[in-house]
Amino acid sequence: MFCKYILYNSDTTVTPKRQAYVYPKPQWVVQKNDIVYVMDVSLRNLYHGKKTTVVTRDISVEVDLVKGMADGQRVTFAGKGLSIPGQAPGDLIVIINRVDYPFYKQLSAGNLQCEVEVDHKMAQSGGDICIRHPSGNIINLELLPGEIPSPGYQKVLSKMGQMSSDKTKTGDLYVKFTIYFPHANITI
Repeated sequence: MFCKYILYNSDTTVTPKRQAYVYPKPQWVVQKNDIVYVMDVSLRNLYHGKKTTVVTRDISVEVDLVKGMADGQRVTFAGKGLSIPGQAPGDLIVIINRVDYPFYKQLSAGNLQCEVEVDHKMAQSGGDICIRHPSGNIINLELLPGEIPSPGYQKVLSKMGQMSSDKTKTGDLYVKFTIYFPHANITI
């Protein structure tokens, strides 16, 4: 049996900003002779790995995002910082800032978690749910009748998480279920 619906993101609402003036955070700052660049990277790009170009002032470098890089990880390019006469040139330091992927949260050690809302009928009688994985693949979850015993139940899909940066271990995917009661308009 194949799914009728593919879940991408359970929350599609956009909340407006309350402040009249919102200043963006700087992409790069100078500390002594070093240039520190904060690079926003999506979970999908960290999952696959990607090469991207960083441009600051007059400097352009290619950063190789390795599969499984962690949030806050630093990549240093020696001698690519500021050149001040009489001093050694500084470094360009790129800090990885993981931006949350819609529908997924990254847990520790390469584990991922997504939250799926099912109605009470599916929780009781079972059915199929399709989820788009950060890899781009579609995962078909077959729920058996009564498999979801209570709200907050998690199903663990082993080795479906993110690969570690040293490429020795792949994390798990935790699918957390919430149950929706449409007639009472209650989600548990």
